[in-house]
Amino acid sequence: MTRNKKLFLLVICLVVIGCVIGFFVNQQLKDNRLVYISHTFGVFYVEEKDFYIEPGEYMEMWVIGYNDVEEDLESREEFKVYIKDANVYNLIETDQSYLISISSLSEPGQERYYLNQIQTGNGEQLRGEGE
Repeated sequence: MTRNKKLFLLVICLVVIGCVIGFFVNQQLKDNRLVYISHTFGVFYVEEKDFYIEPGEYMEMWVIGYNDVEEDLESREEFKVYIKDANVYNLIETDQSYLISISSLSEPGQERYYLNQIQTGNGEQLRGEGE
């Protein structure tokens, strides 16, 4: 076989392998039905702040709040936002408003929001990935 035929067969094989892998990855995503959701709030009011510690296992920290710009109190949606960095958690205060960015990669109706970035009223930005 000539060099051009070998190259052509190699490209065809790679395309077929890529299509098969793409099909299985797409099918896996459909089966999991994961949805990426992201929110950014200009005025996120922190109502509650809490944590849970399983000794020797793990620790979860979160704040509960809402978009303070919404005027309709009955349709106001509350968000439970998990925080990975204890230093950031310690700087957040209840009954305060922040500029906040959160995201979730989960099944619809079972969202678990995580803090991406938070900014205080005086312009300081807080973020972190530690535990």
